[in-house]
Amino acid sequence: MTHLFSSFVLCFSSNVDNFAVAVAYGVKKLRIGWLSNCLIALVSALGTLLSLSVGAAIERYLPDPVANVIGSAVLVAIGIWGIWDTFEREKKRNRVKLRQIRRSMVAAGVDSAFIPQLDARAESIDPLSYASYLENPEIADVDRSGEIDAKEAIALSFGLTINNLGTGVGAGISGFNIALTTVLTFVCSILAVMVGYLLGEQSTSKMTGISAGVLSGVMMIVLGVYEYFIP
Repeated sequence: MTHLFSSFVLCFSSNVDNFAVAVAYGVKKLRIGWLSNCLIALVSALGTLLSLSVGAAIERYLPDPVANVIGSAVLVAIGIWGIWDTFEREKKRNRVKLRQIRRSMVAAGVDSAFIPQLDARAESIDPLSYASYLENPEIADVDRSGEIDAKEAIALSFGLTINNLGTGVGAGISGFNIALTTVLTFVCSILAVMVGYLLGEQSTSKMTGISAGVLSGVMMIVLGVYEYFIP
């Protein structure tokens, strides 16, 4: 029962991103068919299988108490980093928006004294990152068909899966059941995308990156602490 609970929490946390992106796609009415949904889930499950296997291989060379501490610490660290990175991405998005406003004001001939100033930090957002898919769902629809086809789904799934590889390694070191967690990841991914899309389709607002990132990070921290005290 302990393994089932831990695996479920891990899979739920890992699929918060999938849910948030699916909500954004639902709002934009970018259809995600069953085949595309299954492909996203398959890539997510394979990423989980690979990262858990790497973690399990590392765990074999460590004494049980040490493996438990390291695995738990990795999960907590990833949770903390995820929350920090979420707010950093939000700051970057705000700087991008401010630059766009500034350019519009310059083009309109507004006096420079009234134009907001920017710092020298980078303003670009990685076009293949989870944040970019959440902010601009249309970028995944390369052929502008209004539907995420198989090829586009695979590209999207890689962008979502990369974020969770470190989590899988930490879970593997902690001794998570590989088969159970992989299957749960597949099922949770399908449900997250399906439910997220349906909710987004009937809504006018996206789930913000901050909401998804903080929720996922907090759950990862709780899971790491839980695994430390109840290995």
